Amino acid sequence: MKAAGGFLAATIALVPGTVLAQAQTQTYVDVQAGLGYSTNPLLVPGEDTGSGFARVSGSAFWGRTTERSATNVSAYVENSSYFNRYSNKQIFSLGAYTSRTLNERVRIYGDLGFSGDLGGMLSSRFYGPPLAPLAPNAANPASPVIVDPGVQPGFIDGDPDLYNLQGRQYQLSAQVGAAVSLSARDSMTVSVGGRRLLSKADGDSLNYNQFDGSIGYERLLNERLSLGGRMVVQYSDYPGGGSVSSIGPQATLRAKVSEQWDISTAIGFVRTRQDGGGSDEGDASFDLALNGSICRNLEYERFCGRISRRSQATYLGTSSTSTSASLDYSRRLSQRDSIQLTASVVRAAGIRSAIMDQSSIFYTLAGSYDRKISDRLSAGVNVAARRFGLSGPDPKSDLGGSIFLRYRLGEIR
Repeated sequence: MKAAGGFLAATIALVPGTVLAQAQTQTYVDVQAGLGYSTNPLLVPGEDTGSGFARVSGSAFWGRTTERSATNVSAYVENSSYFNRYSNKQIFSLGAYTSRTLNERVRIYGDLGFSGDLGGMLSSRFYGPPLAPLAPNAANPASPVIVDPGVQPGFIDGDPDLYNLQGRQYQLSAQVGAAVSLSARDSMTVSVGGRRLLSKADGDSLNYNQFDGSIGYERLLNERLSLGGRMVVQYSDYPGGGSVSSIGPQATLRAKVSEQWDISTAIGFVRTRQDGGGSDEGDASFDLALNGSICRNLEYERFCGRISRRSQATYLGTSSTSTSASLDYSRRLSQRDSIQLTASVVRAAGIRSAIMDQSSIFYTLAGSYDRKISDRLSAGVNVAARRFGLSGPDPKSDLGGSIFLRYRLGEIR
């Protein structure tokens, strides 16, 4: 499973099911080493940008599920040593999630994430828990509404910031929320969260803080369909004193199309106000806001497609429209063979200021094949393609691949 743009979403799946009779715990560490080649790993301008590399990475997972709670912690760290140029480059992603049913009406959850990316490399990596039987529903069994913590109810997401994609950027994010069952058919949800973006370029002008919150209501119409609404708010501030704030309503729908397919969507609008930090009162605008997902979950196969559109703050203290879409697929072909595929596109458009008038778009397509040699040792192939488009000259696309060996410490798949 892919973690960039959805790391915490990948670490747990909440679906209807029976309650666990006893606690289940899983712990493992995967150590991986490989050799490969990349035509433009940092997405820098120029023609002579390719290099071979040796790569070492490690991913760790710990998870525990009981009839009233679910908790997991995940980590991924990677070092690539490039032969021709670039020297050593590191990326990482860390995350933790917990959910607990306090009583027959109230469930609370929280998640925390910290990542260090370079050139959007995390978007083409595969890490997270193994493809295994789905966890049973950790939400309140009496509540008809399940809140998926992997689909953020506000604006925060795991997409890279396109206005410093070619540099190193760190993101720290956190969120807490609660789901309250008001009756056999009615539920209320509330959440608050924040994100801090740190960039290692252009001083601190690319850094910003972002805070968001939501409150919503849903009603179960039948055993497969629920409708509701929510209000979402967001506020971002910048070192220069500027800020961007957004607020707006959304209508929500959740549907279980079949025993395997689930749909979740929210659509509405936001009013966005920009404040440059001076005497100017700023500009206000209205824009469409939506997000949705369609997922299929089987014991040995996963598919999930997501789309979102939102008003996005930028480091300039102006507002743009960000649209993203992604597809993730994983399948265990046999007891020894498995594949993973991911595709995503992120577009930020509408940046206009005294020094900038541009849009950016970032594409990722990646795949991995894994074959077990023994219970703990496996080998495989990774391939990836990334393209970064700008209003000006685009950097050369990155095409690359590697062969690898992976060794498991801890529990065996």
